[in-house]
Amino acid sequence: MIVLEVRNVLYTVNEVANLTGVTVKTLYHYHKINLLIPCQISDAGYRFYSLNELERLQQILFYRELDFSLNDIKKALEGEPSRQLGLANQYELLSARRQRLEC
Repeated sequence: MIVLEVRNVLYTVNEVANLTGVTVKTLYHYHKINLLIPCQISDAGYRFYSLNELERLQQILFYRELDFSLNDIKKALEGEPSRQLGLANQYELLSARRQRLEC
């Protein structure tokens, strides 16, 4: 039997910016408006993000791609009780956008 150890990996603002292509300034702004809150903030003020925050950022970027305002994104994410429901909602939005573009 193989046992995999799952580590709680934390990413700095710069690492998240490099991984996602989002600017550090954008990440700070998302934190300021409570759209993407770091899981930890050090005593020195450094922000750290876990995989949960990276998944949320992925959702934010998806909605931004669909031209949602930040307020609408916040409402959409607060209304999503589960990841599966969120993905189903994304599929519907993408399908609707595709139909609009094909016309």
